Amino acid sequence: MAKDEIDKKVNNLYQLAKKLPDDTNLQESIAVIKTLRLSQGQYKRWNNEYRIDNTELKEEIEQLEENNQGLQGQIIQISNDNNKLKIEIVKLSQDNDSLKSELATINQEMVQLTQEKQNILAEKSKVIAELKNIETEIELAVMKVKETKSLFGKFSILWTVISGIFQDNIGDYGKIDNALPTYADKPQMNIDPAAIGKDLLNR
Repeated sequence: MAKDEIDKKVNNLYQLAKKLPDDTNLQESIAVIKTLRLSQGQYKRWNNEYRIDNTELKEEIEQLEENNQGLQGQIIQISNDNNKLKIEIVKLSQDNDSLKSELATINQEMVQLTQEKQNILAEKSKVIAELKNIETEIELAVMKVKETKSLFGKFSILWTVISGIFQDNIGDYGKIDNALPTYADKPQMNIDPAAIGKDLLNR
């Protein structure tokens, strides 16, 4: 790989390290790169100053290139890990949105249940009040019945109470037919007052 390409990738890695300062693996890789570059610079200066054998210097450069290749593998691994991390972040964000939606639904159901409970309590209070009123009316009716000597009066009082309790929703049962059935094969009793009196005189 050409040196320009390596420098370009190293610079990209520097930029990534600035964006992810908390990524320890990445920061360690940058430290290794800086160490390698510093070592490479030192070797070059040392070569210029003391004119080290060219063959030995090439071997060291090859070793540095091998180290750079290993570093590139680490960079690729770090990049893959970062991609996985981004995917996990997106998934966590989606799960968070789903949880928020479920929480909103639960809150709405709780509000609805609270309202229903309030309605039930209000209806219960209403029924209790109505029962107390009915109890009071019945007690008053019992007192009036005891005070009334007329059978019709007693019946009227009871009928008024019953009508009030059931809110005048008593059904119409029609007219009562007081006529007795007639049987052609049997003698019939004449219940007319004049006929009864005449019959008694004849006896």
